[in-house]
Amino acid sequence: MIRPFFLVAAVLFSVGSAFAQNDTSAAVQQLKEYCRQNVPTGYSPRLNILTLTPKGNLHYLFPLYHGLKDEEKFRKIYSDKGYFDEMSQYFAFAGDYRTALQYLVRSYDSIDDATRKKIYKTAANLPEIEHVDARKYIHLAAKDRRVVMINEAFAKPLHRAFTLSLLEDFYRMGFRYLAMEMLDNFSNQRLSSVGMHSGYYVCEPVGGELMRKAIELGYTLVSYEDTAAGTHTANQRDSVQAANLNAVLLKDSTAKILVHASYAHISKKKLPDGHIPMALAFWRLSGIQPLTIDQIDMTEESSFGYGRVIYQAYTTRFKLSTPSIALVNNTPVNITDKDLYDLCVIHPPTQWLDGRPTWLSLGGTRQPTYVKSPSTAVFLVQAYYQQEIDNNDNTPWQLVPADQTYTPGGSDGLGHKRYLLYLRKGKYKIFFRDINYKILSALNIEVN
Repeated sequence: MIRPFFLVAAVLFSVGSAFAQNDTSAAVQQLKEYCRQNVPTGYSPRLNILTLTPKGNLHYLFPLYHGLKDEEKFRKIYSDKGYFDEMSQYFAFAGDYRTALQYLVRSYDSIDDATRKKIYKTAANLPEIEHVDARKYIHLAAKDRRVVMINEAFAKPLHRAFTLSLLEDFYRMGFRYLAMEMLDNFSNQRLSSVGMHSGYYVCEPVGGELMRKAIELGYTLVSYEDTAAGTHTANQRDSVQAANLNAVLLKDSTAKILVHASYAHISKKKLPDGHIPMALAFWRLSGIQPLTIDQIDMTEESSFGYGRVIYQAYTTRFKLSTPSIALVNNTPVNITDKDLYDLCVIHPPTQWLDGRPTWLSLGGTRQPTYVKSPSTAVFLVQAYYQQEIDNNDNTPWQLVPADQTYTPGGSDGLGHKRYLLYLRKGKYKIFFRDINYKILSALNIEVN
C-alpha cells in the first residue's frame, strides 16, 4: 500500500466556518434574495428532503430554492455539517464549482492558527519530492491489474473529469467494464444512453460526460450499488457492492474492470470502527487485489479541515500544474499520512476563466464557448446535445446537459450577459431560463 509521508501531530478541532456569506458570487446572492422574497414555482414548505427530481423531472434549481429559502429548517434536518455538504453537491450539479467548494468547506471543522502555522512550516521544510504525471503513472501501475478502483467526492466533478481522462488508456489496456457507484441499479435503469434514469450523480453534467465517453468507447457499464442501501448497515452495503462486482468476474473470466466509487469505499484496510470497505470485501471474496487510487484528500479543499490546510501548504511549497503522484525514492507516498490506498492523486489548484474552472475542457476535448443571453431576464444557461433533444421529443426535462451555468462571464453593458460553456464539437440546443426555471427561449448552435 501507499507509504504515509506527511506526519503532523494530531490536533483538536473546533467547529467553524471558513467562508463568510459575502464570499458568494453575485448570481448566488441574487438567487438567495429571490428565494427569500418570493415563492419559486414548485416550492413546498412541507418538503423535508432536498431533491433534484421533483415530479419525475430534473430541475437543477429546485434543491437550491428550498435549501436557501428554508436554511434553518434543513440545517436541523441534516445537521449543520450535513446541510452544507448536501448544498455543496447541488451547487456542483448546477455548474457552480466555486460555490460548491465554499459550501463544502463550511461543513468542515476549523483549524486553529497555531496548527495551521505548524503545518505550513513542516511543508516549507520538506525536501524535494519527485512529482510525476498521474495519468501516465496510473497507466503503468494498472498494466498488469484486472481490477482498478478510483474514488470521487460527490461535490467535486473534477474527480469525474479525471476518471474520464483515463478511459481511453484503460480501454487500450483491455479494460472493457466500467463499474460506477453512481449508476442506477434498479429495474428502470437506463444504461444505454445518458438521462435521469442513468443514475442520480450522472445528472451532474461532468458525470453525464463520463458516461457518454464510456459508451462511445464501447465499455460495458456496470451498476453495482446495493439497492437496499437505505436499510442495510454500512458493512452490508459494501459487501453487496463487492458481490455485485465479483459477479462480473464470475460471468467473464477474462474481465478487466475499472471501478469508479465514492470516498473510502475503495480502501483495502478495515477502518478503525471495524467497517470493512467494499474494496477489502471484494479482495477477500474474489481473491483479486485491486489497485486503489485516491483523489479525495489532495484535491483543492480536501475532504476535511486538516487535509484542507495540508493541501494548501503543500501546493504552496510545490507548484503543480497537472494531476500528479508524489514519489520518494521511487515509491508513491500519501501526503496526508493515510495508508488506505495504493496511489494518491494530487490535483493542482483550480485555474479559472470567467468564473468557471478550466479543467471543464476535459483535457482539451471541449472548447470554451461563449453564449450571449437574449434577455436581461436570463439566469441559467444550459447546453444540451441536439441529438439527445431530438430523441426526447424535443424536450430537455429528463436529459442531462452537456454543460450549464448561471455565472456570467461579462456583459455588453446593456444587461445582456454572456455565459461561458465548455462544449465538444457538435450541435447543441441552448435553453435560456429565468430565475424561476422557466424557459424563456432556445437557440440552436454548432461548435466547430
